[in-house]
Amino acid sequence: MARVDNRYSRFVQWAKIIFPLVALGLLSTMFLFSRNLDPSDAIPFAEIDVEKIAREQQLTAPRFSGTTSDGSAIVVDAERAVPDLTDLRRLSISKVVARIESISGPSYGIIANSAVYDGTINTLDLEGDVRLSTSTGYKLETNKLVANLVATEITAPDTVTGRAPAGVLQAGSMALTTDGTTQVLVFKNGVKLVYDPKE
Repeated sequence: MARVDNRYSRFVQWAKIIFPLVALGLLSTMFLFSRNLDPSDAIPFAEIDVEKIAREQQLTAPRFSGTTSDGSAIVVDAERAVPDLTDLRRLSISKVVARIESISGPSYGIIANSAVYDGTINTLDLEGDVRLSTSTGYKLETNKLVANLVATEITAPDTVTGRAPAGVLQAGSMALTTDGTTQVLVFKNGVKLVYDPKE
């Protein structure tokens, strides 16, 4: 019995030394491996493109409205508008429908695929299959149209084609101007009108 007790006592004494050493070794091994871990692997959302999110900020179905210096009301509806991150006063607009209602003169409707609104000078640059119609009977098409939102002014610097009250019209450029009370639609640069008596 004495030998058994001695063996057991020796086992307990060695266990008191060996077990803490083994535990210490396991802990040091765990810390050693943890140094090789990439913390970003544990974060699946670490690759979010913040700049992309900022670029994709947009207004859905926006409406802009105002009044020009001669009292004409302007309303602009669009499919969406995206701000320019370099200058928040500029907006890129798609699928534009604009309407200008003057107090005593004709009204104007404008449709375009896209436009850029510049808040620094209050202009709307419309491009891509631009169509202009007036309450006086004009139905015109052009590639580019610039609308001044402070004064009732519309300018088409490129070729304009379409229907006029008296027939088929073609011109190198067009401008709508106002002197404060009267609005005048002027066609320039090789104006051609094919008279249609039916009109």
